[in-house]
Amino acid sequence: MFKLNIRQKIVIGIIIFSICFGCIGILSYSNTIHLEREVLLVERVDDLSNLILEIRRTEKNLFLYHDPTVFSQGIEYIEQAETLLQSLMEEFTQPEVRQHGSSLKNGLNHYRELLVKIAPEVDFSKTYKLDSDPNLLRESGQAIVEHSRAIARFERENILNINRNLRTNLAISIVAIAVVVSILVMFVSSNILRPLRLVQEATKRISLGTFVALPIKNSHDEIQQVFVALNSMVEQLSKRRLQLVQAQKLSSIGTLASGIAHQLNNPLNNISTSCQILMENKRESDKLADKMMHNIEQETLRARDIVKGLLEFSREREYSPAPTLLDAIVHSAVRLVSSQVPSDISIKTDISGKILLQADRQRLQEAFINLIINAVQAIEPEAGSILISATIHNENALITVKDSGTGIDTETLERIFDPFFSTKEVGQGTGLGLYIVYGIIEKHLGRISAESTPGRGTNFFIRLPLATDGII
Repeated sequence: MFKLNIRQKIVIGIIIFSICFGCIGILSYSNTIHLEREVLLVERVDDLSNLILEIRRTEKNLFLYHDPTVFSQGIEYIEQAETLLQSLMEEFTQPEVRQHGSSLKNGLNHYRELLVKIAPEVDFSKTYKLDSDPNLLRESGQAIVEHSRAIARFERENILNINRNLRTNLAISIVAIAVVVSILVMFVSSNILRPLRLVQEATKRISLGTFVALPIKNSHDEIQQVFVALNSMVEQLSKRRLQLVQAQKLSSIGTLASGIAHQLNNPLNNISTSCQILMENKRESDKLADKMMHNIEQETLRARDIVKGLLEFSREREYSPAPTLLDAIVHSAVRLVSSQVPSDISIKTDISGKILLQADRQRLQEAFINLIINAVQAIEPEAGSILISATIHNENALITVKDSGTGIDTETLERIFDPFFSTKEVGQGTGLGLYIVYGIIEKHLGRISAESTPGRGTNFFIRLPLATDGII
């Protein structure tokens, strides 16, 4: 089912709001125009009523003063009334009004006929003698007056109806505005303000170290999308906290390893010294014993070198570059991680010549250790190989660390140097190894990049500037 987001809801609401108020506005405007027309019509109906009254007045003057000019004036008024009524009949819309208009028209014709019939019988100089015609004229005159009054009454009522409609439309508009505003307030409150309060509360909880995800109701909604992003951030922060805890543990383990290495130095020295004394006193007395003594001495020296490397690796100090042989750094790093490399994974080096770098030995060694450990983890649990090679090009050392691991997809490859980014399970890695490598290489004014194809291993390419002497 299609779900609308907030923007679409607002647009649809505005369209509906505009249509409703447009209709109300058009209706009100139409009523206003109608009211104006009716007012003008009532004015003309009043003119018609006044003409009818003038006709009746001439009727009275005719019988009262026996003035022949009054007759002509009455006929003139009747013609004016007929002309005005004819124009008004085109504007009358109500059936009752049109019926009264037709009756009034017939009444005026009948009144004229009676008036014309009576006029020759009137002796304006002497006498006034008629039987029943004056009463018929008066009745006809009264009828046209009633019809004109009825027309005026209906038209005034029509004005009042239009006025009532305008008031009704105004009341409906006010109610509609109140309803729309109420809906808008409810919508903004439930869909915008309340979610924003939830976001505010969530950020406060995050600042206090409580990572609780927000409920997602409609992921298509913009505010809900903010919830999704916030939940993703909460999830990542939770992972980063675990990784930082793990990193802190590793730091503590490093400190502990440094102390253990320091403590191991004395017994290793004693073993080495004792072995040398025995070899000097028992030389060539027993070939097997001599061979074992020699092995003990070599392994003791190797263990002492490992302890020495651990001490150098764990010792915190300022960045201090100095002319350093690249192969010495690489071999030292390989030696330090040799105990963590399975027997079915081989590490080979191919470093041409004696490449001399202006480098901090400890930090660059740390970078190679991280690269080797990363390569081992990419190969495990299968068998494989790691090759570290280096050549010189344009006063730079070009170093390649190649493994035969599972490879990295394009999306992941773009993020491998990001801090706290890891494809391992939570607690299995800190996501800081390659980030540290990137920082160390940059500190040495170098550059590092990676190429990988899933299923075909990964290549890390490092470019580092040579020392002044370059190669020895």
